[in-house]
Amino acid sequence: MSAGSLSRRSGRSGRSAPAWAAAPAPAPAGRGKHRRGATRGGRALGTGALLAVGACAALMVLLGLLGPSAVEPDFGPTATLPPWFVAGHPSDLLVWAAVAVVLLLGTAAVAAGLAALRRGWAPRPGRLLLAGAAAVGGLLCVPPLGTTDPLNYAAYGRAAALGLNPYVQTPADLAQHGDPIGRLALAEPWLHTPSVYGPVATATQWFASLLGGTSMLRTVWVLSVLSGAAFLATGALLLRLAGPDPARRVRSQLLWTLNPVLLWNLVAGPHVDTIGAFLLVAAFWAVRRSGLGAGLAVAAATAVKLTMGIFALPFAWGLRHHRRRLAAAVAAGAVSLALGYGLTPKAIGNARDVSSGAAADGTAWQLLERTLLVPVLGTSGAQSAMTVLQLLAVALLAVLLLAALPVPEEQDLPRLIARPALAVVLAYLLGTAYVRPWYDAIAWVLVALLARSWADWVLIAHTTLLTLVYDPGLAHLLHPAWLYSLVLQIAYRLVPWSQLLLLLAVVATCLWRIRADRIGRRVRRSGPPMQPGGVGGGS
Repeated sequence: MSAGSLSRRSGRSGRSAPAWAAAPAPAPAGRGKHRRGATRGGRALGTGALLAVGACAALMVLLGLLGPSAVEPDFGPTATLPPWFVAGHPSDLLVWAAVAVVLLLGTAAVAAGLAALRRGWAPRPGRLLLAGAAAVGGLLCVPPLGTTDPLNYAAYGRAAALGLNPYVQTPADLAQHGDPIGRLALAEPWLHTPSVYGPVATATQWFASLLGGTSMLRTVWVLSVLSGAAFLATGALLLRLAGPDPARRVRSQLLWTLNPVLLWNLVAGPHVDTIGAFLLVAAFWAVRRSGLGAGLAVAAATAVKLTMGIFALPFAWGLRHHRRRLAAAVAAGAVSLALGYGLTPKAIGNARDVSSGAAADGTAWQLLERTLLVPVLGTSGAQSAMTVLQLLAVALLAVLLLAALPVPEEQDLPRLIARPALAVVLAYLLGTAYVRPWYDAIAWVLVALLARSWADWVLIAHTTLLTLVYDPGLAHLLHPAWLYSLVLQIAYRLVPWSQLLLLLAVVATCLWRIRADRIGRRVRRSGPPMQPGGVGGGS
Protein backbone atom coordinates (compact mmCIF):
# COMPACT_ATOMS: atom_id res chain seq x y z
CA MET A 1 0.00 0.00 0.00
CA SER A 2 1.36 3.41 -0.92
CA ALA A 3 1.92 6.18 1.58
CA GLY A 4 -0.69 8.32 -0.19
CA SER A 5 -3.39 5.62 -0.03
CA LEU A 6 -2.56 4.88 3.60
CA SER A 7 -2.93 8.58 4.41
CA ARG A 8 -6.31 8.80 2.70
CA ARG A 9 -7.54 5.61 4.34
CA SER A 10 -6.50 6.71 7.82
CA GLY A 11 -8.26 10.03 7.25
CA ARG A 12 -11.59 8.25 6.63
CA SER A 13 -11.29 5.93 9.59
CA GLY A 14 -10.27 8.63 12.05
CA ARG A 15 -6.88 7.09 12.74
CA SER A 16 -3.67 9.01 12.22
CA ALA A 17 -1.11 7.60 9.83
CA PRO A 18 2.42 7.11 11.16
CA ALA A 19 4.77 10.00 10.59
CA TRP A 20 7.00 8.00 8.28
CA ALA A 21 4.06 7.33 5.94
CA ALA A 22 2.72 10.87 5.71
CA ALA A 23 3.31 12.45 2.32
CA PRO A 24 2.38 16.15 2.27
CA ALA A 25 0.56 17.26 -0.81
CA PRO A 26 2.08 20.07 -2.81
CA ALA A 27 0.64 23.49 -2.14
CA PRO A 28 -1.63 24.76 -4.91
CA ALA A 29 -0.12 27.45 -7.06
CA GLY A 30 -2.62 29.99 -8.26
CA ARG A 31 -2.11 32.28 -11.20
CA GLY A 32 -3.01 35.41 -9.26
CA LYS A 33 -0.81 37.73 -7.31
CA HIS A 34 -0.56 35.36 -4.38
CA ARG A 35 -0.87 31.61 -4.05
CA ARG A 36 -3.91 30.34 -2.25
CA GLY A 37 -3.22 30.24 1.47
CA ALA A 38 -0.77 33.16 1.50
CA THR A 39 -0.81 34.76 4.93
CA ARG A 40 -1.24 38.46 5.51
CA GLY A 41 2.21 38.48 7.12
CA GLY A 42 3.67 36.85 4.02
CA ARG A 43 2.15 39.49 1.76
CA ALA A 44 3.41 42.27 4.03
CA LEU A 45 6.92 40.79 4.09
CA GLY A 46 6.95 40.43 0.33
CA THR A 47 5.74 43.95 -0.29
CA GLY A 48 8.28 45.30 2.19
CA ALA A 49 11.07 43.33 0.50
CA LEU A 50 10.24 44.82 -2.91
CA LEU A 51 10.02 48.34 -1.49
CA ALA A 52 13.41 47.86 0.19
CA VAL A 53 14.96 46.67 -3.08
CA GLY A 54 13.57 49.76 -4.83
CA ALA A 55 14.94 52.04 -2.11
CA CYS A 56 18.39 50.43 -2.37
CA ALA A 57 18.45 50.81 -6.16
CA ALA A 58 17.38 54.46 -5.91
CA LEU A 59 20.06 55.17 -3.31
CA MET A 60 22.74 53.59 -5.51
CA VAL A 61 21.67 55.73 -8.47
CA LEU A 62 21.71 58.83 -6.27
CA LEU A 63 25.26 58.06 -5.13
CA GLY A 64 26.30 57.78 -8.76
CA LEU A 65 24.64 61.07 -9.70
CA LEU A 66 26.55 62.93 -7.00
CA GLY A 67 29.78 62.43 -8.92
CA PRO A 68 33.35 61.57 -7.88
CA SER A 69 33.58 60.78 -4.17
CA ALA A 70 34.81 58.16 -1.74
CA VAL A 71 32.61 55.67 -3.60
CA GLU A 72 33.01 56.85 -7.20
CA PRO A 73 36.34 57.16 -9.03
CA ASP A 74 37.10 60.04 -11.36
CA PHE A 75 36.35 58.78 -14.86
CA GLY A 76 36.73 62.14 -16.56
CA PRO A 77 34.13 64.69 -17.70
CA THR A 78 30.53 63.72 -18.45
CA ALA A 79 28.89 64.09 -21.85
CA THR A 80 25.45 64.26 -23.48
CA LEU A 81 24.95 60.52 -23.42
CA PRO A 82 25.05 58.45 -20.20
CA PRO A 83 26.51 57.94 -17.75
CA TRP A 84 25.59 61.21 -16.08
CA PHE A 85 26.70 62.86 -12.86
CA VAL A 86 27.12 66.26 -11.25
CA ALA A 87 29.95 67.58 -9.12
CA GLY A 88 28.05 67.18 -5.87
CA HIS A 89 31.14 66.60 -3.70
CA PRO A 90 29.30 64.48 -1.09
CA SER A 91 31.01 64.11 2.26
CA ASP A 92 32.80 60.86 3.13
CA LEU A 93 30.44 60.33 6.07
CA LEU A 94 27.35 60.65 3.87
CA VAL A 95 28.76 58.25 1.30
CA TRP A 96 29.81 55.66 3.89
CA ALA A 97 26.42 55.78 5.61
CA ALA A 98 24.56 55.48 2.30
CA VAL A 99 26.55 52.41 1.23
CA ALA A 100 26.03 50.83 4.66
CA VAL A 101 22.28 51.38 4.32
CA VAL A 102 22.30 49.78 0.85
CA LEU A 103 24.13 46.70 2.14
CA LEU A 104 22.18 46.19 5.37
CA LEU A 105 18.77 47.09 3.95
CA GLY A 106 19.49 45.02 0.86
CA THR A 107 20.40 41.99 2.96
CA ALA A 108 17.21 42.43 4.97
CA ALA A 109 15.23 42.64 1.72
CA VAL A 110 16.54 39.28 0.51
CA ALA A 111 15.84 37.66 3.88
CA ALA A 112 12.33 39.14 4.00
CA GLY A 113 11.58 38.00 0.45
CA LEU A 114 12.63 34.42 1.22
CA ALA A 115 10.57 34.45 4.42
CA ALA A 116 7.54 35.78 2.53
CA LEU A 117 7.94 33.05 -0.07
CA ARG A 118 7.72 30.40 2.65
CA ARG A 119 4.49 32.03 3.83
CA GLY A 120 2.81 31.69 0.46
CA TRP A 121 3.67 35.04 -1.15
CA ALA A 122 4.03 34.54 -4.91
CA PRO A 123 4.30 37.56 -7.20
CA ARG A 124 4.64 36.99 -10.93
CA PRO A 125 8.29 35.99 -11.60
CA GLY A 126 8.33 37.77 -14.96
CA ARG A 127 7.45 41.04 -13.26
CA LEU A 128 10.32 40.55 -10.83
CA LEU A 129 12.69 40.14 -13.77
CA LEU A 130 11.33 43.37 -15.29
CA ALA A 131 11.80 45.15 -11.95
CA GLY A 132 15.39 43.96 -11.91
CA ALA A 133 15.82 45.26 -15.46
CA ALA A 134 14.57 48.67 -14.32
CA ALA A 135 17.13 48.69 -11.48
CA VAL A 136 19.93 47.72 -13.86
CA GLY A 137 18.82 50.40 -16.32
CA GLY A 138 18.99 53.04 -13.60
CA LEU A 139 22.48 51.97 -12.57
CA LEU A 140 23.67 52.15 -16.17
CA CYS A 141 22.77 55.84 -16.20
CA VAL A 142 25.51 56.63 -13.66
CA PRO A 143 29.24 55.80 -13.48
CA PRO A 144 30.48 52.62 -11.74
CA LEU A 145 30.54 52.67 -7.93
CA GLY A 146 32.44 51.05 -5.11
CA THR A 147 35.50 49.85 -7.02
CA THR A 148 38.44 51.00 -9.11
CA ASP A 149 38.57 47.75 -11.11
CA PRO A 150 36.88 49.30 -14.19
CA LEU A 151 39.85 51.70 -14.43
CA ASN A 152 42.16 48.71 -14.75
CA TYR A 153 39.86 46.93 -17.19
CA ALA A 154 39.89 50.04 -19.37
CA ALA A 155 43.68 50.22 -19.22
CA TYR A 156 44.07 46.58 -20.24
CA GLY A 157 41.57 47.05 -23.06
CA ARG A 158 43.36 50.18 -24.20
CA ALA A 159 46.68 48.32 -24.32
CA ALA A 160 45.10 45.57 -26.43
CA ALA A 161 43.46 48.13 -28.75
CA LEU A 162 46.85 49.80 -29.27
CA GLY A 163 48.42 46.49 -30.23
CA LEU A 164 50.28 46.10 -26.92
CA ASN A 165 50.22 43.02 -24.70
CA PRO A 166 48.04 43.64 -21.60
CA TYR A 167 49.67 40.63 -19.94
CA VAL A 168 52.98 42.50 -20.04
CA GLN A 169 52.03 46.19 -20.07
CA THR A 170 50.62 47.76 -16.91
CA PRO A 171 48.39 50.81 -16.36
CA ALA A 172 51.50 52.66 -15.18
CA ASP A 173 53.19 51.92 -18.51
CA LEU A 174 50.32 53.56 -20.36
CA ALA A 175 50.46 56.58 -18.06
CA GLN A 176 54.20 57.00 -18.64
CA HIS A 177 53.56 57.28 -22.38
CA GLY A 178 50.97 60.02 -21.80
CA ASP A 179 47.96 57.93 -22.82
CA PRO A 180 44.71 59.58 -21.64
CA ILE A 181 43.30 56.27 -20.39
CA GLY A 182 46.53 55.45 -18.57
CA ARG A 183 46.58 58.83 -16.81
CA LEU A 184 43.18 58.10 -15.23
CA ALA A 185 43.93 54.45 -14.41
CA LEU A 186 46.37 55.26 -11.61
CA ALA A 187 44.63 53.14 -8.97
CA GLU A 188 46.44 50.99 -6.44
CA PRO A 189 47.07 48.10 -5.93
CA TRP A 190 46.86 47.24 -9.66
CA LEU A 191 48.86 50.18 -10.95
CA HIS A 192 51.95 48.08 -11.67
CA THR A 193 50.16 44.77 -12.30
CA PRO A 194 49.57 43.36 -15.80
CA SER A 195 46.27 41.66 -16.58
CA VAL A 196 45.40 38.54 -14.60
CA TYR A 197 42.22 37.81 -16.58
CA GLY A 198 41.59 35.24 -19.26
CA PRO A 199 41.31 35.85 -23.01
CA VAL A 200 37.49 36.21 -23.00
CA ALA A 201 37.68 38.97 -20.38
CA THR A 202 40.44 40.67 -22.33
CA ALA A 203 38.32 40.49 -25.48
CA THR A 204 35.45 42.36 -23.76
CA GLN A 205 37.90 44.98 -22.49
CA TRP A 206 39.39 45.37 -25.98
CA PHE A 207 35.87 45.78 -27.43
CA ALA A 208 34.99 48.42 -24.83
CA SER A 209 38.19 50.29 -25.63
CA LEU A 210 37.43 50.25 -29.35
CA LEU A 211 34.07 51.91 -28.70
CA GLY A 212 35.32 54.19 -25.93
CA GLY A 213 38.48 55.42 -27.64
CA THR A 214 40.36 57.92 -25.50
CA SER A 215 37.39 58.51 -23.17
CA MET A 216 37.68 56.65 -19.88
CA LEU A 217 34.04 57.40 -19.03
CA ARG A 218 32.79 56.00 -22.35
CA THR A 219 35.01 52.90 -22.06
CA VAL A 220 33.85 51.99 -18.57
CA TRP A 221 30.24 52.66 -19.59
CA VAL A 222 30.52 50.05 -22.34
CA LEU A 223 31.92 47.65 -19.76
CA SER A 224 28.98 48.47 -17.48
CA VAL A 225 26.49 47.79 -20.29
CA LEU A 226 28.10 44.40 -20.95
CA SER A 227 27.97 43.52 -17.24
CA GLY A 228 24.37 44.71 -16.91
CA ALA A 229 23.31 42.66 -19.93
CA ALA A 230 25.09 39.58 -18.57
CA PHE A 231 23.44 40.10 -15.17
CA LEU A 232 19.94 40.25 -16.66
CA ALA A 233 20.61 37.34 -19.02
CA THR A 234 21.69 35.30 -16.01
CA GLY A 235 18.42 36.13 -14.26
CA ALA A 236 16.44 35.14 -17.35
CA LEU A 237 18.25 31.80 -17.67
CA LEU A 238 17.77 31.09 -13.96
CA LEU A 239 14.06 31.72 -14.47
CA ARG A 240 14.03 29.16 -17.30
CA LEU A 241 16.01 26.63 -15.28
CA ALA A 242 13.64 26.98 -12.32
CA GLY A 243 10.99 25.08 -14.26
CA PRO A 244 7.23 25.44 -13.81
CA ASP A 245 7.18 25.65 -10.01
CA PRO A 246 6.09 29.24 -9.11
CA ALA A 247 7.89 29.36 -5.78
CA ARG A 248 11.17 28.23 -7.32
CA ARG A 249 10.80 30.78 -10.11
CA VAL A 250 10.25 33.61 -7.63
CA ARG A 251 13.16 32.37 -5.53
CA SER A 252 15.52 32.57 -8.51
CA GLN A 253 14.72 36.26 -8.96
CA LEU A 254 14.89 37.15 -5.27
CA LEU A 255 18.33 35.60 -4.94
CA TRP A 256 19.78 37.06 -8.13
CA THR A 257 17.95 39.74 -10.13
CA LEU A 258 16.47 41.62 -7.14
CA ASN A 259 19.35 41.08 -4.75
CA PRO A 260 20.64 44.59 -3.87
CA VAL A 261 24.01 43.32 -2.63
CA LEU A 262 24.57 41.63 -5.99
CA LEU A 263 23.36 44.71 -7.85
CA TRP A 264 25.99 46.65 -5.91
CA ASN A 265 28.85 44.21 -6.53
CA LEU A 266 28.08 43.11 -10.10
CA VAL A 267 26.23 45.99 -11.80
CA ALA A 268 27.08 49.18 -9.92
CA GLY A 269 30.57 47.70 -9.70
CA PRO A 270 30.91 45.97 -13.11
CA HIS A 271 33.32 43.13 -12.41
CA VAL A 272 34.26 40.45 -14.92
CA ASP A 273 32.74 37.87 -12.55
CA THR A 274 29.30 38.91 -13.87
CA ILE A 275 30.18 37.68 -17.34
CA GLY A 276 31.68 34.51 -15.89
CA ALA A 277 28.49 33.83 -13.92
CA PHE A 278 26.39 34.22 -17.08
CA LEU A 279 28.56 31.73 -18.97
CA LEU A 280 28.25 29.20 -16.14
CA VAL A 281 24.45 29.53 -16.11
CA ALA A 282 24.55 29.02 -19.88
CA ALA A 283 26.48 25.80 -19.23
CA PHE A 284 23.74 24.59 -16.85
CA TRP A 285 21.11 25.45 -19.45
CA ALA A 286 23.03 23.68 -22.24
CA VAL A 287 23.92 20.51 -20.33
CA ARG A 288 20.39 19.10 -20.71
CA ARG A 289 20.74 19.24 -24.48
CA SER A 290 24.37 19.20 -25.50
CA GLY A 291 27.63 18.20 -23.90
CA LEU A 292 29.40 20.23 -26.56
CA GLY A 293 27.54 23.41 -25.56
CA ALA A 294 28.13 22.82 -21.85
CA GLY A 295 31.84 22.21 -22.39
CA LEU A 296 32.22 25.37 -24.48
CA ALA A 297 30.37 27.46 -21.88
CA VAL A 298 32.48 26.17 -18.96
CA ALA A 299 35.63 26.75 -21.00
CA ALA A 300 34.51 30.30 -21.83
CA ALA A 301 33.88 31.01 -18.12
CA THR A 302 37.35 29.66 -17.33
CA ALA A 303 38.70 31.99 -20.02
CA VAL A 304 37.17 34.88 -18.08
CA LYS A 305 38.82 33.92 -14.79
CA LEU A 306 41.01 30.89 -14.33
CA THR A 307 39.45 29.97 -10.98
CA MET A 308 36.11 29.24 -12.67
CA GLY A 309 37.70 26.13 -14.11
CA ILE A 310 36.77 24.50 -10.81
CA PHE A 311 33.35 23.86 -12.37
CA ALA A 312 34.83 21.28 -14.72
CA LEU A 313 34.85 18.75 -11.86
CA PRO A 314 31.15 18.83 -10.89
CA PHE A 315 30.09 18.93 -14.54
CA ALA A 316 32.22 15.89 -15.33
CA TRP A 317 30.81 14.07 -12.30
CA GLY A 318 27.22 14.95 -13.24
CA LEU A 319 27.74 13.66 -16.79
CA ARG A 320 29.42 10.41 -15.75
CA HIS A 321 26.36 8.39 -16.81
CA HIS A 322 26.10 10.27 -20.15
CA ARG A 323 29.31 9.18 -21.80
CA ARG A 324 28.79 10.78 -25.18
CA ARG A 325 27.87 14.14 -23.70
CA LEU A 326 30.82 13.88 -21.28
CA ALA A 327 33.24 13.11 -24.11
CA ALA A 328 31.92 16.03 -26.16
CA ALA A 329 32.14 18.40 -23.17
CA VAL A 330 35.70 17.38 -22.32
CA ALA A 331 36.87 17.62 -25.93
CA ALA A 332 35.24 21.01 -26.52
CA GLY A 333 36.47 22.44 -23.23
CA ALA A 334 40.03 21.17 -23.58
CA VAL A 335 40.46 22.40 -27.15
CA SER A 336 38.94 25.81 -26.38
CA LEU A 337 41.09 26.39 -23.32
CA ALA A 338 44.23 25.19 -25.08
CA LEU A 339 43.61 27.70 -27.86
CA GLY A 340 42.61 30.56 -25.56
CA TYR A 341 45.34 30.29 -22.96
CA GLY A 342 47.81 29.14 -25.62
CA LEU A 343 47.50 32.63 -27.08
CA THR A 344 47.77 34.28 -23.63
CA PRO A 345 50.11 32.02 -21.60
CA LYS A 346 51.21 34.81 -19.25
CA ALA A 347 47.66 35.12 -17.91
CA ILE A 348 48.15 31.96 -15.85
CA GLY A 349 51.41 33.11 -14.29
CA ASN A 350 50.05 36.58 -13.58
CA ALA A 351 46.99 35.16 -11.83
CA ARG A 352 49.16 32.85 -9.74
CA ASP A 353 51.49 35.66 -8.68
CA VAL A 354 48.64 37.96 -7.63
CA SER A 355 46.79 35.26 -5.67
CA SER A 356 49.88 34.19 -3.76
CA GLY A 357 50.79 37.71 -2.70
CA ALA A 358 47.35 39.22 -2.03
CA ALA A 359 46.15 40.35 1.37
CA ALA A 360 43.58 38.27 3.26
CA ASP A 361 41.22 41.20 3.75
CA GLY A 362 38.00 40.52 5.61
CA THR A 363 38.56 36.80 6.21
CA ALA A 364 39.37 34.66 9.23
CA TRP A 365 42.81 34.11 7.71
CA GLN A 366 43.56 37.76 8.34
CA LEU A 367 43.41 37.09 12.09
CA LEU A 368 45.63 34.02 11.87
CA GLU A 369 48.17 35.73 9.63
CA ARG A 370 48.41 38.90 11.71
CA THR A 371 48.38 37.43 15.21
CA LEU A 372 50.23 34.13 14.81
CA LEU A 373 51.88 33.22 11.52
CA VAL A 374 53.79 36.43 10.74
CA PRO A 375 55.14 36.94 14.31
CA VAL A 376 56.29 33.30 14.49
CA LEU A 377 57.34 32.46 10.91
CA GLY A 378 58.03 35.84 9.36
CA THR A 379 56.46 37.12 6.15
CA SER A 380 57.82 34.52 3.72
CA GLY A 381 57.27 31.63 6.11
CA ALA A 382 53.74 32.81 6.81
CA GLN A 383 52.90 32.83 3.09
CA SER A 384 54.08 29.24 2.68
CA ALA A 385 52.17 28.11 5.75
CA MET A 386 49.05 29.93 4.57
CA THR A 387 49.17 28.11 1.23
CA VAL A 388 49.28 24.69 2.87
CA LEU A 389 46.63 25.54 5.47
CA GLN A 390 44.27 26.92 2.84
CA LEU A 391 44.51 23.76 0.75
CA LEU A 392 43.74 21.64 3.79
CA ALA A 393 40.85 23.88 4.84
CA VAL A 394 39.26 23.87 1.39
CA ALA A 395 39.59 20.08 1.09
CA LEU A 396 38.08 19.48 4.54
CA LEU A 397 35.21 21.92 3.97
CA ALA A 398 34.44 20.39 0.57
CA VAL A 399 34.16 16.90 2.11
CA LEU A 400 31.90 18.16 4.91
CA LEU A 401 29.67 20.16 2.57
CA LEU A 402 29.35 17.30 0.08
CA ALA A 403 28.07 15.12 2.91
CA ALA A 404 25.82 17.74 4.52
CA LEU A 405 24.13 19.72 1.75
CA PRO A 406 20.58 18.54 0.96
CA VAL A 407 20.24 16.17 -1.99
CA PRO A 408 17.83 17.46 -4.69
CA GLU A 409 14.60 15.50 -4.81
CA GLU A 410 14.30 15.89 -8.60
CA GLN A 411 16.56 13.88 -10.86
CA ASP A 412 17.23 17.00 -12.91
CA LEU A 413 20.73 17.14 -14.36
CA PRO A 414 21.47 20.85 -13.70
CA ARG A 415 20.45 20.51 -10.04
CA LEU A 416 22.36 17.27 -9.61
CA ILE A 417 25.46 19.11 -10.87
CA ALA A 418 24.72 22.27 -8.85
CA ARG A 419 24.83 20.47 -5.48
CA PRO A 420 28.47 19.22 -5.63
CA ALA A 421 29.41 22.47 -7.39
CA LEU A 422 27.99 24.46 -4.46
CA ALA A 423 29.96 22.32 -2.00
CA VAL A 424 33.22 22.96 -3.85
CA VAL A 425 32.55 26.68 -4.40
CA LEU A 426 31.48 27.33 -0.80
CA ALA A 427 34.55 25.47 0.42
CA TYR A 428 36.70 27.71 -1.76
CA LEU A 429 34.99 30.93 -0.66
CA LEU A 430 35.06 30.07 3.03
CA GLY A 431 38.45 28.39 3.09
CA THR A 432 40.72 30.69 1.08
CA ALA A 433 42.39 33.89 2.17
CA TYR A 434 42.15 35.82 -1.11
CA VAL A 435 38.45 36.30 -1.72
CA ARG A 436 36.35 39.31 -2.67
CA PRO A 437 32.56 39.78 -2.43
CA TRP A 438 32.06 39.70 -6.20
CA TYR A 439 33.66 36.24 -6.26
CA ASP A 440 30.46 35.04 -4.56
CA ALA A 441 28.55 35.54 -7.83
CA ILE A 442 29.00 31.92 -8.91
CA ALA A 443 27.76 30.65 -5.53
CA TRP A 444 24.60 32.78 -5.85
CA VAL A 445 23.94 31.15 -9.20
CA LEU A 446 24.09 27.73 -7.55
CA VAL A 447 21.79 28.48 -4.59
CA ALA A 448 19.30 30.00 -7.05
CA LEU A 449 19.30 26.70 -8.95
CA LEU A 450 18.71 24.60 -5.83
CA ALA A 451 15.88 24.38 -3.35
CA ARG A 452 16.07 26.48 -0.19
CA SER A 453 18.50 25.30 2.47
CA TRP A 454 20.73 26.61 5.23
CA ALA A 455 23.35 27.37 2.56
CA ASP A 456 21.22 30.39 1.55
CA TRP A 457 21.87 32.07 4.89
CA VAL A 458 25.57 31.21 4.83
CA LEU A 459 25.96 32.94 1.48
CA ILE A 460 23.86 35.94 2.50
CA ALA A 461 26.07 36.48 5.55
CA HIS A 462 29.34 35.85 3.67
CA THR A 463 28.66 38.27 0.82
CA THR A 464 27.35 41.07 3.04
CA LEU A 465 30.23 40.81 5.50
CA LEU A 466 32.85 40.87 2.74
CA THR A 467 31.18 43.82 1.05
CA LEU A 468 31.24 45.81 4.31
CA VAL A 469 35.05 45.67 4.11
CA TYR A 470 34.84 47.73 0.93
CA ASP A 471 32.49 50.42 2.24
CA PRO A 472 32.76 53.03 0.81
CA GLY A 473 34.96 51.36 -1.78
CA LEU A 474 37.93 53.59 -2.63
CA ALA A 475 41.17 53.31 -0.72
CA HIS A 476 41.92 56.77 0.61
CA LEU A 477 42.04 58.53 3.96
CA LEU A 478 38.46 59.22 5.03
CA HIS A 479 37.38 62.34 6.88
CA PRO A 480 36.69 62.92 9.71
CA ALA A 481 39.43 60.88 11.37
CA TRP A 482 37.01 58.91 13.55
CA LEU A 483 35.27 57.63 10.41
CA TYR A 484 38.55 56.32 9.03
CA SER A 485 39.20 54.61 12.36
CA LEU A 486 35.71 53.08 12.34
CA VAL A 487 36.16 51.73 8.82
CA LEU A 488 39.47 50.14 9.83
CA GLN A 489 37.88 48.54 12.89
CA ILE A 490 35.12 47.06 10.73
CA ALA A 491 37.55 45.77 8.10
CA TYR A 492 40.25 44.43 10.41
CA ARG A 493 38.30 43.34 13.48
CA LEU A 494 34.53 43.07 13.14
CA VAL A 495 34.35 41.36 9.75
CA PRO A 496 37.24 38.88 10.22
CA TRP A 497 35.87 37.76 13.60
CA SER A 498 32.39 37.48 12.11
CA GLN A 499 33.76 35.41 9.24
CA LEU A 500 35.48 33.12 11.74
CA LEU A 501 32.19 32.61 13.59
CA LEU A 502 30.46 31.94 10.26
CA LEU A 503 33.09 29.35 9.35
CA LEU A 504 32.71 27.59 12.71
CA ALA A 505 28.92 27.66 12.32
CA VAL A 506 29.20 26.02 8.89
CA VAL A 507 31.45 23.27 10.24
CA ALA A 508 29.10 22.67 13.20
CA THR A 509 26.06 22.58 10.90
CA CYS A 510 27.75 20.10 8.58
CA LEU A 511 28.67 17.79 11.45
CA TRP A 512 25.14 18.02 12.88
CA ARG A 513 23.57 17.28 9.49
CA ILE A 514 25.88 14.31 8.89
CA ARG A 515 25.01 12.87 12.29
CA ALA A 516 21.28 13.42 11.74
CA ASP A 517 21.46 11.70 8.35
CA ARG A 518 23.19 8.69 9.88
CA ILE A 519 20.51 8.41 12.55
CA GLY A 520 17.82 8.71 9.88
CA ARG A 521 19.36 5.90 7.83
CA ARG A 522 19.46 3.66 10.88
CA VAL A 523 15.79 4.34 11.58
CA ARG A 524 14.85 3.59 7.97
CA ARG A 525 16.82 0.34 7.99
CA SER A 526 15.08 -0.78 11.19
CA GLY A 527 11.68 -0.40 9.47
CA PRO A 528 8.50 1.43 10.47
CA PRO A 529 7.65 1.64 14.15
CA MET A 530 5.30 -0.93 15.64
CA GLN A 531 1.72 0.28 15.99
CA PRO A 532 -1.27 -1.24 17.81
CA GLY A 533 -3.39 -3.40 15.61
CA GLY A 534 -0.76 -5.24 13.62
CA VAL A 535 2.78 -5.33 12.33
CA GLY A 536 3.95 -1.96 11.05
CA GLY A 537 0.73 -0.25 12.11
CA GLY A 538 -1.52 -1.92 9.49
CA SER A 539 -5.24 -1.54 9.97
